[in-house]
Amino acid sequence: MFTNSVKYSPAAQHYLDFGFYSDAIPGTKEYYDYWDEQKERCVQGYLDITGYHYFYLNFCPIDRVVDDYMADGTKIARRERTFPAFYDGDHHYFTAVDEARKTNKHMVVLKARRKGFSYKAGAMLARNYFLMRNSKNYVFASQKEYLIGDGLLSKAWDFLSFIDDNTAWTQPRLRDREMHKQSGYKKNVNGADVELGMKSQIIGVSLKDNPDKVRGKAGDLIFFEEAGSFGGLLKAWEVAMPTMRQGSKTLGTMIAFGTGGEEGSGFEGMEELFYHPESYDCMAFENTWDAGAMGTTCGYFVPIQQNLDGFIDENGNSLTEEAKAHEEEQREKKKGANDPKALDQYTAEHPFTPQEATLQVTANLFDGRSLKEQ
Repeated sequence: MFTNSVKYSPAAQHYLDFGFYSDAIPGTKEYYDYWDEQKERCVQGYLDITGYHYFYLNFCPIDRVVDDYMADGTKIARRERTFPAFYDGDHHYFTAVDEARKTNKHMVVLKARRKGFSYKAGAMLARNYFLMRNSKNYVFASQKEYLIGDGLLSKAWDFLSFIDDNTAWTQPRLRDREMHKQSGYKKNVNGADVELGMKSQIIGVSLKDNPDKVRGKAGDLIFFEEAGSFGGLLKAWEVAMPTMRQGSKTLGTMIAFGTGGEEGSGFEGMEELFYHPESYDCMAFENTWDAGAMGTTCGYFVPIQQNLDGFIDENGNSLTEEAKAHEEEQREKKKGANDPKALDQYTAEHPFTPQEATLQVTANLFDGRSLKEQ
């Protein structure tokens, strides 16, 4: 159980209180000391959270659900652009990512819907862009729509804009395209344009059912977005793996994450990765979720009862029993629907276990959840 979790967001709290991060005069030793300290925390970690987590909490405003109170005392929920709250589930995830990098492993993440993973991934890309010189960071998706619009890359671009506007880490850009940003600048040296600066990159790649497009794209960080809908996921993963390895050393981290409720070959690839993580150089976790799975391993699983809005205490601890009771009530409502598949779809997108998340919606006359129970 976490206590006093506000201690993890000192920079964000100062920004919320005063509208800026530091009142030190730019160019002074105090100013540079402040931003050097913030960089150290974002790279090495702070207290018992990782650098990625600190960067996310303090420098990446997101659209978050907050509570408002009406004049009569009624509480209503609304969305607000503000900094992320500390959640225990996020702490577990970022810690696992850190451990994967230290142990030369990648990660496959099977999750319930609306757990903010696009925001977390966007923050990780932005952190590398600003603070890791010459880093290359990729996002692969089966369709361009998963990257832009309300996709992962769009969230990363929002973070870049905020950080450019509010921190000392502002970077000029060598490339500023819809799917490709590179920091740095050009300087004319003896009549030739020379590219200088951080030269870190974030690149989005839409594969469009052509897994070979990942070939040769070695990165410090690679995300496979919406992996449950990713046609050719396994081939793309296998093609990308050799570019991330040199001998026994892994040179970066690949993370595939997807949500239950999908169907077809894309989700079959996700399921294969998840239930056989060691075969694909992924970090393995004991499967404490599925019935009868004792002694087996799986990928990283995020159930619906973790980080569920309305069931998190003031310090970010998930109230899992209350959350499960709420979700059971929602499932009971779905049982009354005319569509026999409504319960399947809801269960797969809001799972308690990986087995529920991999419950694919098919043309079967009966709902799969009841069949599996039987």
